[in-house]
Amino acid sequence: MGCGLLASPTRAQQPVQAPPAVAAAFAQAQPEARRVAWHRCPAGYEATFEQGAAQGRLPGERKLRGTLRLTPGGELIESRLDVPPRAFPPLGHTAVSQRYPHHQLDRIVRVVNARGEVTYETKICTGKDKNGKDKNCQTDRFDKDGRPLAG
Repeated sequence: MGCGLLASPTRAQQPVQAPPAVAAAFAQAQPEARRVAWHRCPAGYEATFEQGAAQGRLPGERKLRGTLRLTPGGELIESRLDVPPRAFPPLGHTAVSQRYPHHQLDRIVRVVNARGEVTYETKICTGKDKNGKDKNCQTDRFDKDGRPLAG
């Protein structure tokens, strides 16, 4: 559900600068964000970024990334933030271990839509291949309490 860049593939892609209202809304929502990249999309703007340590990453944990989509007026369309396993509801951990007994959680994304509704998207894999790439991965969705969502 990303926006993608609107630049032509044959032309060099120019960095996008968000309008002041969009940039201010983003700064208020994600004050610890680093390495922010803006993209223009049909609904407005999308910011991809690295979350700061204050947003839940412990020393030694992998970097958490995020994406916020905002209207041209700075209203939130959707946020997608990586979260550490401890931020995933216990019911979700139970469901993953029951549905995928020989898999491990690779990535957990907390999704919040414009109405404030929270869901989680997970990437669940059997491990890594000899080149370090994820193998036999599944994607699953969960509600705010960690209950699996259909389809």
